[in-house]
Amino acid sequence: MDRKRIVVVGTSFAGYTGALELRELLGDDHDITVVANTHDFVFIPSLIWYPFGLREKKDISFDVRPVYAEHHIRFVEAHVTGFDLQQRLVKTNGADIPYDYLLIATGPKVDFASVPGLGPKQNSWSICNIEHAEETRHAWERFLKDPGPIVIGASQGAACFGAAYEFLFNLRYQLKKHHLLDKVPLTYVTAEPFLGHFGIGGLGNAKSLSETFFGMQGITWRTDATVQEVRPDGVLLGSGEVLPSKFTMIIPRFLGIDAIRNTPGLGNANGFIETDDGYRHKQFPEVFAAGVAVYVPPVGETAVPCGVPKTGYPSEVMAKTAAANIAADIKGGEHKTMPFSMIHAYCIMDTGNMGMLILGDHMLGARHLEFIIPGPQAHWAKLAFEKYFLYTRKHGHV
Repeated sequence: MDRKRIVVVGTSFAGYTGALELRELLGDDHDITVVANTHDFVFIPSLIWYPFGLREKKDISFDVRPVYAEHHIRFVEAHVTGFDLQQRLVKTNGADIPYDYLLIATGPKVDFASVPGLGPKQNSWSICNIEHAEETRHAWERFLKDPGPIVIGASQGAACFGAAYEFLFNLRYQLKKHHLLDKVPLTYVTAEPFLGHFGIGGLGNAKSLSETFFGMQGITWRTDATVQEVRPDGVLLGSGEVLPSKFTMIIPRFLGIDAIRNTPGLGNANGFIETDDGYRHKQFPEVFAAGVAVYVPPVGETAVPCGVPKTGYPSEVMAKTAAANIAADIKGGEHKTMPFSMIHAYCIMDTGNMGMLILGDHMLGARHLEFIIPGPQAHWAKLAFEKYFLYTRKHGHV
């Protein structure tokens, strides 16, 4: 059997899982290379706590290089600038990397430019990565010295609604701890047609539970909202309403990374890769994708565009499916399919000292089983899962 070269681009949930799964399936008979612009794995779900000083980088990240070395996986730290799909090359700011099979498992390009004034360099803050969360921490510290109205939300085209909800509720919990609830009007702005839509069309009684919880917490909300502009002192909505704000955090829409968007035929207009249910590219059979890089159509028609979240668990499932199919191509055997819609829906939503356990037998469409269980156990479950996940992944278990 010829020795094959498999290149994985990205080293977050999908990339890290995909690389280790490939080594498990292929043994040492083939070469696996991971190329990424960082050697840190960061547990993104914990960034909801970072701005409040509840986590440091060392608590929620680890260096992937020792794990890759132990598993005989080559790691290249570089910026991917594009792909030559005909010559089968990953183009970087260093040397080009040839491949026989390619798994694209990159994070998103965060599209702050889609809304005037949006983003850390302008008039709002972010928790999309650890650098953004660090800037948000400094902004929060300044805010506590001079509090006022707050706007939290997710703009048109956004998909990461869960992070917006969790940050909102954790921020509210911090306001209570600082005895600021009576001084800080709190508003949630979202592209969702109703609270608890989450970009997946809703789940169980999420709508009624969310509305009840928002009411109990004294949080006002605007659904079906477009963000027209983020200003230094407030947020202009498409309706013409201006919401005053001294601290604004709005999740923007995501795009595929520039390297995908700069490669003709690889991704769609927004830079996401269209695949079959085995996560294989529809025109280039040696190219696979997993995680945020994969195109998943929106769920139904909504007045304001809503994306579909491709969070940690679905990303890992996609990566394992893609890895199984690459291994089947190389070694023979059964190919696998796992439509995104059929991946289980698992989410632990933290609200500071409470939360909700959200479970469904699949992500999208009508479900046979779906549960939302509120209570303090969700908070403790989130903490336990964070520790379990980081321990197992740091030791190379996926």
